[in-house]
Amino acid sequence: MKKIVVFSSLLLTLISCSPEAMTNKKIAGMWYLVSIDGQSIDADYKEQLNFAPDGRGGTITETKTTKGIPVVTYGKYALIKSGSITISRTKSDGGYDDQGYDFSSITDNSLTMTQNMNGHKVYVYKK
Repeated sequence: MKKIVVFSSLLLTLISCSPEAMTNKKIAGMWYLVSIDGQSIDADYKEQLNFAPDGRGGTITETKTTKGIPVVTYGKYALIKSGSITISRTKSDGGYDDQGYDFSSITDNSLTMTQNMNGHKVYVYKK
C-alpha cells in the first residue's frame, strides 16, 4: 500500500511539473493586446484574451472591442510540448475556427505569440 501511495505521489508531481502545466499556469488570466507585428494597436480597438486552464489546455474567451462595441468569442485551447498552442474559436454560424501559435516569450506580465498559420503575425499581450 505504501508503494502505491509513493508511486502515485511521484506520478502526480511529474504530471503537474510538465512543460504544458507550467505554461498553462503562466498564461492563466486576462491578457490585453498591445501590438501586432511591432505596430501599436489603434486607440479605437481593444482585444483581450482570458485563458482558463484545465489540464493541458482549457477554455478561452476573446473580446474584441471596436469603437466601444464588444464582440465576444468563446473557444478551447490545447498546449503542445513544442511551445505551441492551438486555439479553436466557436464560429457564430457553427463549427470552429482553428489557429495555431508558437510562444516566443512568456513572463508573468508579457506574452508574445507568433501565428504559425495564415500570415505569421507576432502578437504581444500584457497582463
